[in-house]
Amino acid sequence: MSNNSEQNINNSSPPKIIGGYKKQGWATKLLDRISNDPIEIDENEIISAKAILMANNNTFYPSIITIDRKNRGKVNGIYLVSENQEHFELIPYEMAVEHIKVKKDELEPFQYRTLDKIENDEYQKNWPEFS
Repeated sequence: MSNNSEQNINNSSPPKIIGGYKKQGWATKLLDRISNDPIEIDENEIISAKAILMANNNTFYPSIITIDRKNRGKVNGIYLVSENQEHFELIPYEMAVEHIKVKKDELEPFQYRTLDKIENDEYQKNWPEFS
């Protein structure tokens, strides 16, 4: 998986964001194809987690979110997924809304849930339900 999204967004044909599924199972299936572990923790206690976003229009998007474990589980980054030939790319949420045809009003306010429970995450009170 790569994160060279800025280069691709500046191209004449921006990447297509994967999502808008009517069932969350499809978003889960796509996340299963991404080789990263469901939860990865770096040395600064920042967690990268596979997650599903439930959009305001009741559709689902596979994503990777970054969570600050030192800050009780506060989300500090959201990345939507795009597929480019044989690999997946992560597109920062803000860039997707600004530069790609992702309609902010259809997505927000959204809820999310990580695939695995994150210890000390006070923001996902209803896990495994959406928070």
